[in-house]
Amino acid sequence: MKLDSIIKKAEGFFRKIDNVLHRKNKETGPDLLIPGDNYQKLRSRYYSYKNLLLKNNELLDALSEINEGIDSKTITLPAFRSYLSRIFDTTFEFIQSLNDMTANRYIYLYDVLDRIRLAVDACLKEEPEELPAGFVIPLEKITAEHLKITGGKAAHLGEIRNILKLSAPRGFSITVPAYREFMSFNNLQERVNNLLASPDINDPGKIEPVSKEIQKLIMQSALPPGIEEEIYREIERIGNRKRFSVRSSAVGEDGKLSFAGQFRSLLNVKRESVIQAYKEVIASKYSSRALFYRLAMRLRDKDIPMAVFVLEMVDSRSSGVIYTLNPSYPEKDEAVLSSVWGQGQYAVGGTVSPDMFILGRGNKGKIINRTIAAKDVKLTLKPSGGVEEVPVPEESREKPSISDEEIRMLYHYCCLIERHFGMPQDIEWAIDNDRRLHILQARPLNIRRVIPVAPTDISTEKKIILSKGEPAGRGVASGPVFIIDSFDRIPDFPGGAVLVAKNSSNEFVKIMQSASAIIIGTGSRTSHLATIAREFNIPAVINAANIVDILRNETVVTVDADKGVIYRGRINGLLHRKPEDISDRQYLPHEKIIRSVMKNITPLNLLRIDASGISPEEFRTIHDIVRYVHEVSVKEMFRIGELAEGEGSTQQLVSDLIPMFFYVIDLDGGIAEEAMFLRKISPEHINSIPFRALWRGMTYEGVRWSGAVDIDMGGLASVMARSFVRTGVEEKGGKVYVIITDQYVNMSVKLAYHFTVFDAFCGESYINNYINFRFQGGGASAEGRYRRALFIKEVLESLDFRVEVKGDMIIADIKGASQKDTEYRLDILGRLLGCSRQLDMAISSMEAKDWYVKAFLEGNYSFAHD
Repeated sequence: MKLDSIIKKAEGFFRKIDNVLHRKNKETGPDLLIPGDNYQKLRSRYYSYKNLLLKNNELLDALSEINEGIDSKTITLPAFRSYLSRIFDTTFEFIQSLNDMTANRYIYLYDVLDRIRLAVDACLKEEPEELPAGFVIPLEKITAEHLKITGGKAAHLGEIRNILKLSAPRGFSITVPAYREFMSFNNLQERVNNLLASPDINDPGKIEPVSKEIQKLIMQSALPPGIEEEIYREIERIGNRKRFSVRSSAVGEDGKLSFAGQFRSLLNVKRESVIQAYKEVIASKYSSRALFYRLAMRLRDKDIPMAVFVLEMVDSRSSGVIYTLNPSYPEKDEAVLSSVWGQGQYAVGGTVSPDMFILGRGNKGKIINRTIAAKDVKLTLKPSGGVEEVPVPEESREKPSISDEEIRMLYHYCCLIERHFGMPQDIEWAIDNDRRLHILQARPLNIRRVIPVAPTDISTEKKIILSKGEPAGRGVASGPVFIIDSFDRIPDFPGGAVLVAKNSSNEFVKIMQSASAIIIGTGSRTSHLATIAREFNIPAVINAANIVDILRNETVVTVDADKGVIYRGRINGLLHRKPEDISDRQYLPHEKIIRSVMKNITPLNLLRIDASGISPEEFRTIHDIVRYVHEVSVKEMFRIGELAEGEGSTQQLVSDLIPMFFYVIDLDGGIAEEAMFLRKISPEHINSIPFRALWRGMTYEGVRWSGAVDIDMGGLASVMARSFVRTGVEEKGGKVYVIITDQYVNMSVKLAYHFTVFDAFCGESYINNYINFRFQGGGASAEGRYRRALFIKEVLESLDFRVEVKGDMIIADIKGASQKDTEYRLDILGRLLGCSRQLDMAISSMEAKDWYVKAFLEGNYSFAHD
């Protein structure tokens, strides 16, 4: 089989690898690539790292949103709980990704997370539980506070009806205490436990008899008289002639795990059948499919006590479901609505094709697209009870089952619900024959939001210096500018000044509390710095492009962080909008609890992560975990090149421009498809953004990889002396191992006495972008190598790198820059790598070092003297 044929027919990257791996030896020519033993290790580590970056973004996004909700006093307790669940779940996955990368070297972080979770739970237990007594609670008295006794379905709808005051049917909850009393009254729990303890319960082929036996026990049992009396009392209150839906509302249902379709729901139930329907719903907890689901999710029986929700039946003209955010394409920022004639079970069950509407979230639910289906049948209420399928009248089959006006009203309701619960929602709705809209159910969709790319436009007029910065912390403040263009200036920061820097850094935490405001040239509102600015109530503006070039030290400015605008001078008319002092606030209900919880979430205590490591006791918050995991993950990726040497799946990059041997490993999209399995490739085949940037610099006009440089004779003597004791050193044709994806590069360069490592991620998201750089070695004396290290340090600091020099070793990094700026810095690093060759023998003094720095920054890469 020819290679071209394989590429055309293969459906994806790994299919193509599989095709190559399974060829016979005689078909595998010398120019084809066969992945080696370490390839899967490299690929696995990269994908774990990529998932870690995703979770890092989701966590920072959640921390940003929860703080904004608290500061604006718009967050409700249910929304707060949703955010906490999202934060802890994502942090667990975040830690898991790090351990997947490192063979579980950081497994202790799970214990750290559990300790923080226990502290949060203790704070939440301070919340008073004023719950109405009894086994049955009217919907009119239920809110999200009652989640543990009415289950999620009833608690959420009670919140919608009683707090948001949206239209929902009347009803009542038969509570968890009623369920426990029913099980105890009939001595059911012990018998159920014994059956669930059977070894057959884990055998899919034998679970059905166990399920049927438990359900039979429940259906044959009687309700305690007290529970039955309360149920009939509630039915009488609503109306004895009414019909009802009887649905599950288990604790844990409609939360992170939806249990969608696992439990029984009965429609159009008469008064005299409600008790029987109640037992059917309880029994459905032990249906074979519900047991499969529960076992798959590793839930114990006691983890999901069953409440039952009884609602007045809506005789629906139309009904359906709306997702407030499209779960398939969340980045499109649109809602999805489905609608059918009659009862809504056909909208979700697939019996008929529903009408589908795509609504734009950014333009108040405007209909972007509509698909009107042919709806031949519908589900309606039978006079005798239950439901039946009937034909849709011919004239209505291809008409929309919901009008544009009704869609607008429904979308308005759904926006209120989503805002209240703090996350995208899956909402069931119905419109009755009098065109009244009813909300029947709402549950979270658990969709992660896409992080937008930050704007960088600049406009100036009158006193406005910048009008399109991105707000990160609330409020307005004024003060003199203090530009931090080097970390050495941090100790000199004067209290009350406006902190201005090109890039964000965790080092700024040390002085943030003494700053009146903060302006950063790049970044994201979900960054660590933005989160801490909100915590400290410091006005902060990010993505203030070129701000370091625009402002001057000691210039007085006014920062309006609410609008992202910076003014020249002190604007007294704006300064009355001070950041709110938390200690003087009037607390909203539950705000004291929320604040006590947040002490375990957002403060950042790990101001510096030392090479010696961090003890578990030093982690006190989720933010500490986030910072630590992200930092050590980057360091772990820095070492990925160690797996590359000797790897059989390398491809050789062939070019006459650089006299070195490049061995390339592509983990995901770094090489063009047509070159995937070629043993030798050219630079044109490379798709990796950061490697292409490095290559542009390494091959830049004027950068020389061969030829003489002006050598100090003392340095040359040192090289000759070292050569007598070090053998096997290659003076030409150094080896370069390159690991790439479309947005990642790790490049290890071994050239004579020198060893250099580049590790970089470069894409659209500011948060993920970084460059790590390490350079060590040289053939000259220790003094010559040190002077060259200082040369490299000063060049890197001019590019805003954080640099550390240890003898002849340079360690440097920069984080959070835009894709354009990251590419530019990689380009310069490529030039620097070529130009610094043999400079340890050329830089004979500190004065010479200064000259070489100046020459390089002026583009004199051949270091030609005038």
